[in-house]
Amino acid sequence: MSMSESEDPHVIVTSERLQSVIEALSYASVDEFDSCLSLLERSGELKDEFSELETAFSIFVRELGEAKSELNRTLAQQESINRELEAKLETIEMQQAAIRELSTPIIEVWGGVLCLPVVGIVDSQRSAEMTETLLETIVAKQARMAIVDITGIDVMDTKTADHFIKMARAVRLLGAECIISGINPGIAQTLTHIGVDLTGIRTLRSLRDALQLHLRETEQLVVHQHSQLARKLTAES
Repeated sequence: MSMSESEDPHVIVTSERLQSVIEALSYASVDEFDSCLSLLERSGELKDEFSELETAFSIFVRELGEAKSELNRTLAQQESINRELEAKLETIEMQQAAIRELSTPIIEVWGGVLCLPVVGIVDSQRSAEMTETLLETIVAKQARMAIVDITGIDVMDTKTADHFIKMARAVRLLGAECIISGINPGIAQTLTHIGVDLTGIRTLRSLRDALQLHLRETEQLVVHQHSQLARKLTAES
């Protein structure tokens, strides 16, 4: 008996069985792994060489399903972590905003007169925040004067002084006057030693002096206005 007569190299597979495998794989392509495995198991009940391929498909699909499930769980956990992180970042941003408001308290001491008491270290970021807040408040309150009180600052270098000079000039560009008060003897000597140019910027020893100056100038303005009105009425009569 010849080899061709004793062993048939071909495997006969019915069209229904082949169609079942194709349908099973189509389920796997859309992540419906349970339906895919169910079809492969029914199709693989016949034990022949083709069933080995069906078994291999089943193992592959089962491992693929487990891997996909693990990936989905990991993605869900990561999404949960991202949501928690976003919530924490939002809380931190709100806290930072509250800290900025507390570190830049702008007080309207009189109508049109603002006071910004500065305490602690003034770096570039804090200076920019203070300047922005002060300018926005000047516009919102239609202020005519802003008093920047630096009594709470013990030491001032060139960079810190430059921050306040730029702040005062920005205030003047909005049509308001800026007075820097609270300059102690040590800061006065330092500013003189490092040669800071304070030309055009009014400086006073204390916040009280700045407020008294405003009162005197306001009284002088009122007296001047009354005098002009009196002269006008006299001329008309």
